[in-house]
Amino acid sequence: MRKQLAQYIYSFRNWFAGIPAAQRFQRQHPRVATFIADRLDPEIFVGLPLTLLLLVALVNMLLLTELAESVLDAEWVVVADQKFTDLLYSVRSEGVSYFLYIITKLGEREAVFIVGGVLTIVLLYYKRYWAIVAFWLAMAGLGLSVRYGKTFISRARPADVAYYEVEHYSFPSGHATTAMALFGLLAYLLYRNTQSPAWRRTIVWAAILIIVLVGFSRIYLGVHFLSDVLAGYLLGFLWMLVGISLNEVMLYRKKSRQL
Repeated sequence: MRKQLAQYIYSFRNWFAGIPAAQRFQRQHPRVATFIADRLDPEIFVGLPLTLLLLVALVNMLLLTELAESVLDAEWVVVADQKFTDLLYSVRSEGVSYFLYIITKLGEREAVFIVGGVLTIVLLYYKRYWAIVAFWLAMAGLGLSVRYGKTFISRARPADVAYYEVEHYSFPSGHATTAMALFGLLAYLLYRNTQSPAWRRTIVWAAILIIVLVGFSRIYLGVHFLSDVLAGYLLGFLWMLVGISLNEVMLYRKKSRQL
């Protein structure tokens, strides 16, 4: 699949390079043309993969900005949030609430230090130093951006439906942000260093399940609105991409020096 995709990309590059306008541009601006061609190389991470990640990150930021503006200005978002919260509150049960109360702790700061601490020890053992740097930079950026977002938006939490008392503002959900970045990066590192297809599928689905459950728990327990969780997912995904990109770029540079 990957080789076939690479062949399609090379075929497109060769076709495009044969266009007279593209050939004139290459003669007039050889450095720019080479830079663009390198960014479309599917064989190296700093080529097409990094380009696609940057495009995804840009779309992510646009969606996050649009969602934040909708929360501030669009009445329909506020109404939809409240209706969904009321619906979950109307069917809330003590057993499910207690289960999700336990699950929601996977998105707390303590989970970051526990999971991150164990991961750091393992990565130190295998001498994956840049992976450690990438992971903790993503976690630090995540924490700062969540704090800034909550202060800037200053959205109150749902009223009179909280399963337990929570302080601070509501938008974005710090738990959803943390779950997305923490378990997303963990899954990426495990996936990258696992060869078994069955284990890789298990890793991906386990990470998805945890991320979804943590986000859902925040709404079900009445401490966040749906849009808070969606914003948290978008923000967490952005920091996950930062961690992955930093690690992959440094691995590429390390391999390039060894050649």
